[in-house]
Parts: sequence; structure tokens; C-alpha cells
Amino acid sequence: MKKNSFKQGAMVATLAIVFTKVIGLLYVIPFYNIIGEKGGALYGYAYTIYSTFLSISTVGIPLAISKLVSEYNALGYYHARERVYKQGKRAITAFAFIVFVLLFIFAKPIAKLILGDIEGGNTIEDITYVIRVIATALLVIPSLSISRGYLQGNKYITSPSISQVVEQLFRVIVVVVGSYVMLKLTNSVTHAVAVACFGATIGGLVAYLYLRLKIKKNKDDFIPTSIEKEEEKNIRTRDIWIKIFKYAFPFVMIDVVGNACMIINMFTVVKILVNNCNYSVMDAETVMSSLTTWGSKLCMIVSAIATGLVVSLLPNITDSYVRNDKKTVTKYINNSFEMLLYLAIPMTLGLSFLAKPVWEIFYGNHGLAADVFTIFVFNGLTSSLYTVTLTIMQSIDKYKVVFISLFIEVLTKLVLQYPLMILAYKLNIGAYIGNITATITATMSTVIISLLYMKIKMKISLKDSFISTIKITLASIVMYACLMLLNEFIPSTVDGRFKAIIIVIIYAVVGGFIYFLLTYKTLFKRIFGTEAIDKIKRKFKKSNS
Repeated sequence: MKKNSFKQGAMVATLAIVFTKVIGLLYVIPFYNIIGEKGGALYGYAYTIYSTFLSISTVGIPLAISKLVSEYNALGYYHARERVYKQGKRAITAFAFIVFVLLFIFAKPIAKLILGDIEGGNTIEDITYVIRVIATALLVIPSLSISRGYLQGNKYITSPSISQVVEQLFRVIVVVVGSYVMLKLTNSVTHAVAVACFGATIGGLVAYLYLRLKIKKNKDDFIPTSIEKEEEKNIRTRDIWIKIFKYAFPFVMIDVVGNACMIINMFTVVKILVNNCNYSVMDAETVMSSLTTWGSKLCMIVSAIATGLVVSLLPNITDSYVRNDKKTVTKYINNSFEMLLYLAIPMTLGLSFLAKPVWEIFYGNHGLAADVFTIFVFNGLTSSLYTVTLTIMQSIDKYKVVFISLFIEVLTKLVLQYPLMILAYKLNIGAYIGNITATITATMSTVIISLLYMKIKMKISLKDSFISTIKITLASIVMYACLMLLNEFIPSTVDGRFKAIIIVIIYAVVGGFIYFLLTYKTLFKRIFGTEAIDKIKRKFKKSNS
């Protein structure tokens, strides 16, 4: 294994995650045809609850391990670094088991909270069943996450990234093949969804075994060669755990708040649509499945950029911050925002423009669901910005600001959810637009608070990011205008999957070419550098010589 620099790590992690998300998108086509809208809603219920409990048991500790490992590496405390990993593994295994037991026991009360007294769709027994099945993943994923955090903290980005691809591949195989076979054998969508949920456990187990093998084969790279420093000897196990929980708690809160918005949706959207907006139960669950399952999967490509950046961003900013290198911290922060927005803004606009043909490719022609996705895709952009911003704030130990902004986010979502949905319904623009607007507003409140704190309190210059954002937005608008012009000659809305694929390819190539042409000299070369392109040019010249 080789260590990665910030940009290398960001690119490797992003490419792996994008590839993982592409797999996640492609399997949706057969999976949707197998389980349908009702099954999709059931799958979304299970995954939303599972994600929340997973956040409680894993999300904070692995990232805290990554941060603490980076910190100790910067200080030269290599023996303490290894103690962090060992303690983390022991604790998370025990804690995850407790969370698994709690979720298994309370699955039925949770199902009752989700449905209330609504009938005509999935039942309380269905939801209880799939929640208990997916809970088994909690016995595996936490240990996998710890191993990833340890390697990322040591700036080994490639192996954890490959493990994500491995996890996704095996999960998808179980989801598609398992659900299809189960449906044929039992003729039960509920059983098919349950098998699909179990795919998370299988994928996690295979990925964990892969990482353990990599660590074992390269164990010499992790054995400290220097003599343990006196300062390290004074670091007690209790001190390590205090730091782990100090670093983990904000990460847990961030993910819990992110899931809180989905939980608020899960407990309110269907009820508001049915009871207050005259939606049928079927249409309400179509909206719900678009928000929690099908639309979210199509937003994965956008959110993957942020996930890839975070993997490399956390250890590098932590390292520079511990060394009190403010100049490098500022550079990493601006680079992160520029890399994210350069890719995410045009992709979001493009997906919104092509919402109907993209939906046609993956799910078939479903008017209401595609309409939801046209607006919902912007949540992918704001969520990505949110993820990167809060990772930066935690890397520089500004936890108080994080907690305040998270509290404001949840409060904003709770306050705006109902009135905005009713307002949108009365304006006859679709009640779901009110829901999406409430989510985006809540998310951006956290981003704005964090950015203001960086600029005003910490005196971190965000000038480069601001100027780049303006240029990126203008170029994206020009690209969007060109796509609208192209639509006059080649209509983007078509019937049939094959025609939709052709349309999406044409528009993606044209839009991507125009955007790249507009930004290559002014943005791309500065943000990403020209090393990769120069390497391709050299190989091309060599092959022609």
C-alpha cells in the first residue's frame, strides 16, 4: 500500500465512490422492476431507520479514529496511534452489538410510529420484518468502518476506497439476484425486500475480510520503528477514549441530524399528503419512495464527490491544523470547495434538466416521481456542500459552532416542513416542493453559519472559493442555456428506455464539452492541475511515434 497526497487521495476516493454509486444506480433498474413502488417505499423505511442506528453505532467513531490517528502521526506518537486502533475495535464491536439488540427489539414500535393508522400500503408487520433483517448489518459494518478510518488516518486512501467497491458489488449481487429468486419462490414482495436488505450484511462482511487481509499483509508498515516517546507513555487509555468520544460526538450528531431530516420526512410526508393535500396513499408513497429511495439513488453521483473529498480532507486538514499551518489549512479548504462545486453544480443542473429521460432509463415513465426528482436533485448539491463544510469545521475543532448550526438545522426543518408543504399545495405546484424546499433551507442554514464563522472569527480567506463559484455558476448557466437550445431541435422527453439512453448520452456529451471548453483554462487547470492530461498526451504521442 502507498500513502496518498491530498489531491491524490481526493481523486482516488472520489473515483472509487463514483464507481460505487454507478453500480448502485445500475442495479436500481432491475431492482425497481422486481419490487415496484410499494417495495421501494418499504426498502426506504428499512434503510432510513438502519442508517440512523448505524450513525449512532459507527459514523462518529471511525471518523474520530481517522482524525486522532492523523493527529498522533503529526506529533510522532506512533505507539499511541496503534493503541487508538486497538481500543476502537474493541469498543465499537461491543457498542454495535448493543445497538443491534435495541433495533431488533424496538422494530415494531418504530414501524407503528412510521405508519400510524394509515392503511392500504405496507403494513406494520412488513416494516418490522425488514427492519429486523437489515439490523444484522450492524454486526459487521462498524468493524469495517473502524478499519477504513484507521487506514485513512494514516493517509492510505486506495485500499479503503477499493473496499467500498467490493462492498457494493457483493451487496448489489445479493439485492438483485436474491430479491428476484425470493420473489419467484414466495411471490412475496416483503420477502424480496428482506433479502435485498440482507445484502448490506453480506457486502459489509466481504469488504471487512478484504481490508483485514490488506492490513495483515502490510502489517510491517504499521509497526512503529521509533522508540516510544515519554509524552506517549503518559497518554493513558482513558485519555485516548476521552479524545475519541470528543471527536466522535460531533460526527455522530452530524449524521443523526442528516438522518433526522429523513426521519421527519418519513413520519410526516405521507400523512400530510394524504390528510391535508388530497393525495391518494399510492401517490403519497410514490413521493415518499422518490425522496428516500429512488430519487436519492440518482443523487448519489453528486453526493459521491463530497464523500470522496471528505476521505482525503479530514486527515490532511487535521495534520496541518495540529502543526499550526494556517496557510495550508486555508489552501485545503478553498481547494475542497472549488473541486466540489466545479463538478457538482453542472451535474446538478444537468440532472435536473434531464430528469424525465434519466427517470425513464432507470424506472420507466412515472410522471409524479420524475417531477419530484427534477427538484429533489438540488438537495444532492446542498447536501454535498453541507458534508464538506462540517467536515472542515470538525477538522479545525470548532465543535460548538457545529452543534449550534445542527440545532438550527433541525429546528428549521421542523418549523418549515408543514407550512411549506401546505403552501406549495395551495399554489398548485406540488406539495412535495414545499418538503424539498424545507430540507434545502435547513441544510443551507448550517453551511452559511459555518462559512461565516470561518471568515469572520477565524479570518480564513474564502476569496478563491467565492470567485470560482461565480465562474462555475456562470459557465453552468451557459451550459444549461445551450441544452435548452438543443432541446428545440432534439426533444429531451422521449418514450422508451433505449431512446432515453441515447438522449441522455447526447445531452451529457454536448453539455460536458461546452462546460469543459468554457472552464478549462480559467478553472480546471488551476483546480485540478494538468498532470493527468499531460500524462495522457505523453502516452498518445508515444503510441504515435
